[in-house]
Formats: sequence, C-alpha cells, structure tokens
Amino acid sequence: GFFISSGEADGLTNIDTDLKLPITERYFLGGVGAFQVRGFKQRSLGPRRTILNQASTNDGHLYFFPTERIIDENTGDDLGCLRGPGTCNSLSDTDIDDFDELELADVIGGNKFFLLNLELQFPISEDLGLMGLVFLDMGNSFAEDEQINPADFRFGAGVGAQWFSPFGPILVQLGFPLDRLDDEDSAVFEFSLGGSVY
Repeated sequence: GFFISSGEADGLTNIDTDLKLPITERYFLGGVGAFQVRGFKQRSLGPRRTILNQASTNDGHLYFFPTERIIDENTGDDLGCLRGPGTCNSLSDTDIDDFDELELADVIGGNKFFLLNLELQFPISEDLGLMGLVFLDMGNSFAEDEQINPADFRFGAGVGAQWFSPFGPILVQLGFPLDRLDDEDSAVFEFSLGGSVY
C-alpha cells in the first residue's frame, strides 16, 4: 500500500480546500492598462500556490507534490529537494515570503482586490493625438480566506505614451516594481494595440 509520511504530497482536494471560485472568476493584477498594478508582468500579482507534480498510487489514486521535491513512489516518503535544502516550496506555502523559489509558484488569483492608480496625462502633440503619461500604482488581489491587508500591497511606477491612431489607440509603457522581489523583473515593457495586450 501507499502512504504519505511527510505531508508534502496529498490529493488535490486536500491541497485546494479554500478555492471555491473557478479560475475564470478570480482576480489577477499586473500588466498594461489603467486597471492594473503596472510595472509587473501580466497576471503576476495575487495569491500563489506552489507548482505541483502529479503521480499516482498503485491503486490509481492521484497525489500531488511540489515541483523539484522527490517523493518515493513506493512509500510516499519525502526524499528532499532536487537542488538541495532550501530550494523547494512546500504545500503549506501561501504568503509570498514563504516560498523558497518564487519561480516555482503559480499565481492562482483571488476573490477580491484593492487597486489605486495615480496617473498624470499630458499632451505631447495635440495634432497627432499623442499623449504622455506618468503613473504610480498600488494594490494586490487576495485569496478567499484572506482579508485585504495593506501590508501585502505591491507598488509600481513608470512612464508611457498613448497615440490615438487611425487604427485604434496604441499604448506603450515602461513600468518599474518599487518593491521588487528577487525572481521578478526590474522593469517591464508592454504595449497594447486597440486594447489587445502584446
């Protein structure tokens, strides 16, 4: 028989006990546009969960464990991290500071968010319909079992330009996360054409 001795492998229903909303109804922040925390990659802010690997027991039951963690297929024993101690996330990691490897965690979205955008727009060329902008954003999304906590707000600032072209509005922006974590980009360049983000 198969058993899990470490608590680092479990069934998905035991891991995602607090997720009620489907992913299509959750809030993700980050990316281009006035209703985002700019300076962060698209959909990169919000509650996270460690990326999971899937395995099955001899009787066909599925279990999941954190990426790069080695679980003995016969006993379910936790054999440690592939890259050594301190390099694996845990199933219990939820706060952004909990993860040993942020790049091995997925943003799963929240059921509520707080967002504050401060933006100054100014004309560069009225004849061409070209506007400049400077922005400062703050906010985050929060999991179903969390309250909105100002200590978890993320901050981004940057500059951009918007052109009201004959083909539709074109927006170009360069944003900087003011509270960047080690695994996050120091600057994010994004643009949108007619409302589509590229």
